[in-house]
Amino acid sequence: MNEHFDWAFGYCAAREYAQPVAATLPSALWFDVGKPDQAGRFILGNASGDAAAAAFAAVDAPHIYVDFAAPRDAILPHIPPNWQPRDPMWLMATGTDMPEARPTPDFMIEVNESAHRFEAVARDADGSPAARGVLGIHGTTAVYDQIVTEAQFGRRGLGSAIMAELGRCALRRGATDCLLVATADGKALYERLGWTLRSDIVSVISPG
Repeated sequence: MNEHFDWAFGYCAAREYAQPVAATLPSALWFDVGKPDQAGRFILGNASGDAAAAAFAAVDAPHIYVDFAAPRDAILPHIPPNWQPRDPMWLMATGTDMPEARPTPDFMIEVNESAHRFEAVARDADGSPAARGVLGIHGTTAVYDQIVTEAQFGRRGLGSAIMAELGRCALRRGATDCLLVATADGKALYERLGWTLRSDIVSVISPG
């Protein structure tokens, strides 16, 4: 199974979606999302341009996301008219031996745990949420998701602290590999923390 597929299983655990299933498209996964602007998502991994074109042609419903772990210039020429490419993203990976975050004494981090999911929330002295992040576990893979710091609490090391706390959770569950999909906003933080780029992620939405 490729890393993009591994990511999909952990992502669904993090988001509390039903687990992905094999799709009718060749070498693809599908999972339901059930939102008005995102009915569900196909995950195709490192597909070729021809495979991308076939995948787009097979989708006949609105608000379907089709995702590839492939170079953008290999996929974008095959996008049909009226489909919407999302902003650039990247699949990133690391082991579970993450650097220690700097102390954040003015904040308390609480962790909520379930069977395949952890959620860490940093709160300030009055209990207001300052940062959060989610971790989904699938086998020995941990997938980080929704790492967010509130704007007024930025540049205090809270993103790194949330990542470190979730890393300890991953270790306790026996994870050996960690994955995430980064946006342009988060990519620099993850690189500073030792994450490496594995591929572009190209995500395209069928017209509504």
